[in-house]
Amino acid sequence: MYKLMSGLIACVFLAGCNGGDSSNNQFAANRAEIIAKSCPPNMSCGFMAAPKDYEEPNGEMVDIFYGVHKAQDSANRIGALIFNFGGPSAAAVNGAAGMAANNLPPEILNHFDIVGIDPRGAGQSAFAKELTECAVAEYEGRGNCDATYQQVAPYLGSNSVVKDIDRLREHLGDEKLTFLGYSYGTRLGSLYAHTFPDRVRAIVLDAPMSPIAANNIEIRTGNAAGYEKIAKYRLGHNETRNNRYQNIVDQLFTAPEYNYQASDGVLTLKEGARAMNLTVARESSGDWSYVESGVTNLLDYDRVNSLKWLLSVLSNGYSYNSYSNYEDMLRGNALFKAVVCTDERTPLSDADIEASLDRFVNASSLYGTLAYHQNADLCKGWTAQRDPIAPVVDMDVSLRGKQILIIGGQYDPATPYAWAEEMKENFGDVGSLVTINNYVDHTFSYTGLDCIDQSTTAYLLNPDKKVAEKTCDKAAYRLGNDFTKPQRLPHPTDNVIGW
Repeated sequence: MYKLMSGLIACVFLAGCNGGDSSNNQFAANRAEIIAKSCPPNMSCGFMAAPKDYEEPNGEMVDIFYGVHKAQDSANRIGALIFNFGGPSAAAVNGAAGMAANNLPPEILNHFDIVGIDPRGAGQSAFAKELTECAVAEYEGRGNCDATYQQVAPYLGSNSVVKDIDRLREHLGDEKLTFLGYSYGTRLGSLYAHTFPDRVRAIVLDAPMSPIAANNIEIRTGNAAGYEKIAKYRLGHNETRNNRYQNIVDQLFTAPEYNYQASDGVLTLKEGARAMNLTVARESSGDWSYVESGVTNLLDYDRVNSLKWLLSVLSNGYSYNSYSNYEDMLRGNALFKAVVCTDERTPLSDADIEASLDRFVNASSLYGTLAYHQNADLCKGWTAQRDPIAPVVDMDVSLRGKQILIIGGQYDPATPYAWAEEMKENFGDVGSLVTINNYVDHTFSYTGLDCIDQSTTAYLLNPDKKVAEKTCDKAAYRLGNDFTKPQRLPHPTDNVIGW
């Protein structure tokens, strides 16, 4: 079933095959070349044909790229474990291959095929080429993505990807889905459970998005509240520091100066915004530890020069062109926008988006204004057709006892813990919430945290047994006796654009 197609690809995987047509033979040969170049060495890969528009199942078909790392104990194979690593921007075939090689325990590798599916607009799947071309043209000043969004965005949303996942489940021969979704992948996993509740075997929702947010503004105000929670934690819940930080931020966003005058120099708005973002940076990035002394010097002694120097060194030489694959970064940003705006259930008018500053400030007096200026206008001017997603609610009723595992970080900078609590509330008795505390990072299972991994593995192997809810303390983990373990294993979610 999972043979690597190194020659002509079987027509069952492709749209419009016709053995008597030389152009279609070339089409198949091109797919074989893509597989040969793009398939990780520890996987077998293929293309699955899927309807471009699921409302027209017999209409135009598109190609969805996937890869399979076979279960090592085939006699005791449970099924396929399908991964999504978030975004919405990230391909998953290479990420799943990396998980199989570096992160997953033998119990999982023995019993599951490890599967990655490149979502539409990512990796080798449909629409990635179009998004790359328009995003590069926009970056280079040769055009924009407006026309491309009109043509393809309606087929890029989460509803379409969820149906692709179900189609792949069936294609791989599994009666029910086993899925591990990180970050934005939790939107896909929870939406799958809502759409196909009878086809769920096990779903892990690691670092959940909100199951009920109706538009980009609701998502971003939630982010702003999460940032403030992290900043207070990082500053030691020190009221004096918090008040000084608030005073500095207020001055940074006050006309006409847009700066803060410290005792030894001036902090510009650009520098201040950079410092604010780094204050809530992931622990695994090391960025906060680099600038922490500069931020605390500013807050404790009103001295800014050390922070200014650290910021200049940290950002020196950065640009899209210095990124190892800047075209893929641009594509990722374009896909992120397309999916978020396509998914909106209650889109706001441009006027309402412009007038949303108060909503941000109400969510966070410290981070609201910055979050508004950085993120509020993502879907402003959006004219492409939407495919709104449903709210994921009352899941204990539809799942009828089928268990779901939810993993949330108290100080997650990308998907705030309040969203994990929302997810738990809306899954009710069938959801189990495992929490990681005293750790500012994003996505947790199979990153080296035994407390999280043990629960995840036990659940995937036996999802009928309810997982005990618990809190894992990263501070206690760091003080453990096994100093040979890394603080965090490299993980496919580490450099994903978006959630």
